[in-house]
Amino acid sequence: MRSLRRVLSASALAFALTSSGLGRATVVERIVAMVGDKAILLHDVRTRARPYLIQVYGSLPAGAQRNAAISQLYRSVLDRLVDEELEVRAAQQSKLTVTPKEIDDAIGRVATQNKMSPEGLIAEATKTGLTEAAYRDELRRQLLEAKLINVRLQGRIRVVEEDLREAYQKLVMEERQRLALTPAWIVLRAGVTPEEQRRQRALAEQIAAQARSADFASLARQYSEDPAGRRSGGQAPRVHVSDLPPQLARMTLALGSGESSPAIRLGDRIVIVKVIEREASTLPDFDQARQELTERVYMDKMARAKKTWLDGLRRQHHVEIRL
Repeated sequence: MRSLRRVLSASALAFALTSSGLGRATVVERIVAMVGDKAILLHDVRTRARPYLIQVYGSLPAGAQRNAAISQLYRSVLDRLVDEELEVRAAQQSKLTVTPKEIDDAIGRVATQNKMSPEGLIAEATKTGLTEAAYRDELRRQLLEAKLINVRLQGRIRVVEEDLREAYQKLVMEERQRLALTPAWIVLRAGVTPEEQRRQRALAEQIAAQARSADFASLARQYSEDPAGRRSGGQAPRVHVSDLPPQLARMTLALGSGESSPAIRLGDRIVIVKVIEREASTLPDFDQARQELTERVYMDKMARAKKTWLDGLRRQHHVEIRL
């Protein structure tokens, strides 16, 4: 904490020394960005970063890792300050404002959600390094941004059934990455000459077609050229997707329990894989997850639309980053 205080107060100390006549150089606050004719100062960045700096200093030892984290933090905070200045300009154009009563109401809502009094909420905020004024200012920015989004973006966001299906399938794929599975496979040589390769490919496709309805173990004992696979009916020990070759991993991710794949060329082998069993999913079914999926998809689309809108604002105004 002593080191943190020294870092945070370096500019103020230099200014104090100069003002008292102990220093000879004039300290000029560094400009780290320009938005139109508005300058954003390094002091602004450090002030807004202060609560997060406390976390950085508390979690990382002195050295390169901490310095890199601080640099990344400053860049992120500066980007946010630039966006906020652009939003202020857009709000002025739309004649949008936030009143003190709206801030008080927001404090009351947040306090109620957290089962606290407004005074208790402010006290908790100050523990993170914010003053009450800084916390109220942050709420004002959030409320103004919400009004802007409501005016500029709200009606443009639509969530359709296809969006929900895609989002659910993505969750299924992410979970399958973590779940262990019991695979089985039939392995054929790919062949050396073109004629052998055509013959082996035709055979593999024929086996893959049969595997959709026939007993996979019987097919493995009959056709697989992997001795261990022939003895076990193709069944292999339980694995995770990350343990498989990339092409085979992608294929098994797409398979449900009991499903088999088309013929896959892997180097000098052709493989047909079946997922015998996969660890039980903990996901709710699609209909149960619909409401949560709708909210998630809406927020994702809103975030993308907001970024596109802010990028447009940056193109409309002169923005110069100097950090």
